[in-house]
Amino acid sequence: MKKILLLVALMATFIGVSAQNPYAYGLKVTNLTSEGGTFHYKLNTPAQAVELQFLNGDEVVATIPMPETMLGTTDHEYIVNFADLNLPAGELKWAVKVKGEVVESPVEITSKVLKFFSPAGVAVDVDPASPDFGSMYVTESTAKESSTYYTASVNGSTGIGLYKFDPQFNGIKNEAGTYGFNCGMQSTGTTLVDWRPARIQISDDGRMFILSQRVNTGYPLYEINRETLAATPFFEGTLDTGTGIVTNGDVQVAAGVGVAFDLQGSGEDLKLMLMTCTPGTTTVPANYKTNEYNIGTATSWGEAPSRNFTAFDGKAINYAGINLAYDGAGGIWMSQWRGAPTENEPSYAFANVETDELVSVDASIYSRNGGMAFNKDHTLFIRGEAYSKTAAVYSVENGALTKLYEYSWPSFTGFNQFAFDYANNVIACDNSAEVFGMIQLPNGDGFVTTPGNEAIVIEEPQPTHTYTAVGEPAGFFGTVWTPTIEANDMTLNAETGVYEWTSPQATLNAGDKVLFKVVEDHSWTINYGVDGVLDGANVEITAEKAGIYTLTVYFDPQNNNNVTGKLTLIEEIVPEYSEFYAVGFFNNWSTAENRVVFEEKEAGVYEATLNLEAGSDGEFKVIAFDEAGAMTWFGGADDNNQGFFLINNDMLDIDITLTNGANFRPEEAGNYIIQIYEKPATTGIKAISEPLVMKVSKKSDTTSIATVGSDVKGGDNAWYNLQGVRFENKPAAPGIYIHGGKKVVVK
Repeated sequence: MKKILLLVALMATFIGVSAQNPYAYGLKVTNLTSEGGTFHYKLNTPAQAVELQFLNGDEVVATIPMPETMLGTTDHEYIVNFADLNLPAGELKWAVKVKGEVVESPVEITSKVLKFFSPAGVAVDVDPASPDFGSMYVTESTAKESSTYYTASVNGSTGIGLYKFDPQFNGIKNEAGTYGFNCGMQSTGTTLVDWRPARIQISDDGRMFILSQRVNTGYPLYEINRETLAATPFFEGTLDTGTGIVTNGDVQVAAGVGVAFDLQGSGEDLKLMLMTCTPGTTTVPANYKTNEYNIGTATSWGEAPSRNFTAFDGKAINYAGINLAYDGAGGIWMSQWRGAPTENEPSYAFANVETDELVSVDASIYSRNGGMAFNKDHTLFIRGEAYSKTAAVYSVENGALTKLYEYSWPSFTGFNQFAFDYANNVIACDNSAEVFGMIQLPNGDGFVTTPGNEAIVIEEPQPTHTYTAVGEPAGFFGTVWTPTIEANDMTLNAETGVYEWTSPQATLNAGDKVLFKVVEDHSWTINYGVDGVLDGANVEITAEKAGIYTLTVYFDPQNNNNVTGKLTLIEEIVPEYSEFYAVGFFNNWSTAENRVVFEEKEAGVYEATLNLEAGSDGEFKVIAFDEAGAMTWFGGADDNNQGFFLINNDMLDIDITLTNGANFRPEEAGNYIIQIYEKPATTGIKAISEPLVMKVSKKSDTTSIATVGSDVKGGDNAWYNLQGVRFENKPAAPGIYIHGGKKVVVK
């Protein structure tokens, strides 16, 4: 196990700051009508993907992927036209689904470790219906002025008890414009003003309570107003400041100073389990009392406890580091700080809530400060499991625990209290290392869905539009640019919210262009092109290879009416060429006259000899005709964005892949033998993209235009083309010739 812990710690060191599991919060709808509305959300941290979902019951009936510009932590709003989604009539729910980075093991978010003096409690509001959903809380149980602490750094003062942070870890200010809320804080040193805020718990229905730990001059438990964060003692009666016991007449309401507590249920079924101890007897197990209160909706309690819970009697001994945690399956855990646990003084004990029976104790695990917690749905459990730094995370099923991870927190020493946020990030505080921070837990596939609180109502009949793909060539669209062809109507993909249409199969040559747009309701009145622009330019795709294709057109009315497409190659067609010619500067680039014929020297090998100038005056390409008479141009790849493929000595006698690319340009003038093979290239400097390759070599008896010119004697009236062919009279065909030792252009 030590090797595992070392590995996790090293990963934290190398990874450094990780993006915690993201989720959406601040969900609301404005300008809501039966036709549409503006949907708002925020993210606690940047996400990889976000989807706006619409649900009929639990079934997702439409999904809108959010654009990349809406994956950050700023406020986001998106206008939705319900007609574009083909939503069913009736009341629908909506949600925001977020995809985050998937990690394989826990990672501390080192950028979000804050210093507090003696922090003792943390909590997160995980109820999406709460106005404070996602808010995080931490208590500072003792005041001390130091520049290293959060309070001093943001307020220039000592702490005042309770601090609130938004889901992005930004501090929330109080009415005075500073950070923190006055919640029973010590003034300086050890002089008590009121009480000592420690453990925090938030009930399922949003009520927040804070324990006054180890302080007999304050009530053991306070309820916190969620709006103002003002604290009010929950127990009614007289407080004995010597013992911390609260009595109401002859009734003992609370049995001493606060040690630990937890909440279970909501509304009328809300229950409170509270452990107390009398001062001066903190190491005497007999003086620890655990009581359960069926508080329901009561805002104060002046009666005796609903029952005395005895399962943990005699087991508690360290009132500085004890926690209680209902497991959601009929059980409850007690934890305490134990460096040398025993059966009678265990780090962890588990009891049956209904029967009040002690089920098990664990004397094999150390715990520093006693931190532990369940997530919202009680499927995960975390607790400290070493004298220093280490915590373990468990999966929970029917109350049974299965260990998933052990992790050594780099910035922590122990754990006073843990809490899970909505995406199962874990926050914790530690009064030993004096820190408050977070770890990111592995979160399955990384998806977290937050439901919106406001339902939407779709009236029937819902107005709908028909979207149709139009374009060319006819092989895809039937009749080109015709908006009334129902076979070209697009279908809504309910999962993505995008309309799609796939064409019949059609044949394209390499370099053929496909053009298309999307029209609304079979009319050109409303049509969308490039970037979703109304009456915009045609969207264009070029076929890279000859073959049989289908075309899929996409139209996203929720994303700026964006129109995109994709060609899918069903079967590649390799043309069977029957004729090859060289054309270039030497014949004025004519595809019909004075072109040089490639002769078939042997099966599949075609050859021609070209007498070429150096540089741009010698540029050429190859044209090929298939058996149907279709012509294709071939050149070479343009590596350096020069506009040509340079044939130098390095390019001689190797295979060069022919493409629809740049002109071939010889570096030196001379006679060149060009061979074309009807087979894929197996050597050379280019990747294979066409079934033809070319090999270039030089003839030993090179002849240049200068040589031709030197043969012209005085009075010789002969004409020569650039291949050295002699004409007795001026040629009729246009082109470049040598006459009288000079280049002459015949038009």
